[in-house]
Amino acid sequence: MPTYEPRDKYYRKARERGLPSRAAFKIEELIARAKLVPRGGRIADLGCAPGGWLAILARAAGPEGRVVGVDLARCANPPPGVLAIVGDITDPATVSRAIEALGGPADLVTSDLAPKLTGIAARDEARSEEVLAAALEFARRSLREGGAMVAKVFMGPRFKQIVSAFERDFSQVEVTRTAATRPGSSELYVIARGFRRRDGGAPS
Repeated sequence: MPTYEPRDKYYRKARERGLPSRAAFKIEELIARAKLVPRGGRIADLGCAPGGWLAILARAAGPEGRVVGVDLARCANPPPGVLAIVGDITDPATVSRAIEALGGPADLVTSDLAPKLTGIAARDEARSEEVLAAALEFARRSLREGGAMVAKVFMGPRFKQIVSAFERDFSQVEVTRTAATRPGSSELYVIARGFRRRDGGAPS
């Protein structure tokens, strides 16, 4: 198994480009590979702190785009034109505020959400599923018909059920790993495309 090097090439590359974290290269790879961000698109980024994904998404959407981030922690220096909301995505008030800030149906919802781990496997898995379910529910409320979602997931006993949850709402679901993911990590990403609105209407 490769040895984890804290200051590897992605860490150094992030420093060189003035990005707050190596995580920026994960979303950069995913949206480029799947062509997920239209110019001028509306994007919601859940679990946005410290802001690495926001920087990449804002650049991809361009000056006419709209990028809204949500996190329990404050993003110190969000990119120009990006709104970073401090709040809990499981709180209906935070969800409503973020949807309103988008100004219309989202083209893409991204989620890098992960709970603070306790070391108790059953509790950590349950909490991971809880935040993922909240992200998926946010996508159901905010995405346009045909929209897309990228979400971090972890390999575990209920992995197949988690993927099935995405398959109920999206026509194409792919599970992948990014080059910037740390060696030995169980972290994976779901790329879900072709969102299908169950009610056939517009987002609330």
